[in-house]
Amino acid sequence: MRMSVLAAVAAALGTATLLSACGSDPAGSAPVAAQTAIGSDFVPGTYDEKIAALVPGEIAAAGEITVAAGPGYPPFYLLADDQKTLAGADIEEVRAIGDVLGLEISFQDIKFDAMIPALQTNRVDMAAGGFSITEDRLKAVDFVSNFSGGTSLIVPVGNPLGLSLDSMCGHKIAVQKGTVYADDYMPVFAEKCAAAGQDEMDISVYPTAADAALALTSGRADATMSDYGPLAYQAERSNGQFEVLEENYDPSTWGFAFPQGSGLEKAVAAAMNQLIADGTYGKILDKWGVGSGAITESEVHTDDAD
Repeated sequence: MRMSVLAAVAAALGTATLLSACGSDPAGSAPVAAQTAIGSDFVPGTYDEKIAALVPGEIAAAGEITVAAGPGYPPFYLLADDQKTLAGADIEEVRAIGDVLGLEISFQDIKFDAMIPALQTNRVDMAAGGFSITEDRLKAVDFVSNFSGGTSLIVPVGNPLGLSLDSMCGHKIAVQKGTVYADDYMPVFAEKCAAAGQDEMDISVYPTAADAALALTSGRADATMSDYGPLAYQAERSNGQFEVLEENYDPSTWGFAFPQGSGLEKAVAAAMNQLIADGTYGKILDKWGVGSGAITESEVHTDDAD
């Protein structure tokens, strides 16, 4: 029997729930299911008293870090088999960081494009959203690096339109709202099309990566642009419907985001480096199939103009 559109996207993304559970209204937030377990094979971090001493007093007294995060970007952010518990590579990293610091992690389901405003208004202590660290974002928040990403396209298997990163002119491309793909890369490629006198791209911007994938599955897009790792994850679970182009545009460093000057970023960077050194970080990435994006050192990134 032919798969329905929703079933096809569910196969591509690993869970159909992502299509309807991708973050609350930007004006508010709600706790995600209690993080008691994300699977029997979760790799915990090891508490370190010296690193824990770096945590700002107010957060240490509260005993928890409030983190903006939500499903919709597998394999870094998705829902576990119970369709309630937040899971994924970055989620497990954050939980392991909490172990090192001796703090509970309270995830708040906030849309990607509302995460930085939530940090700026101190609604949350930290945001985990697969952020590329850019100069514009550094003007608003601080970052702690945790991954090395790169951009590609996912297309129907066999690439029937012969698409590449250099041949998107005149085609329908889907991207996620608030990402570097939508805000930074698409304007560059659009300018190239105009300069070459070629047809304009038809760019569609969607709230989540799941929505962008649905556009591809339903024929409303010829390709979806995103990070190579999540696209490969989708393709592997698409029952042979999709493939990822072996291209990598503008490799970038990803990071967890923090209010500027909060102090928590120093503790998190130290915790990340312990997880890297003791192998916990690598085990988490390998579990989710994104070990190729591992970094060797986590660093704090701030606006040099400050």
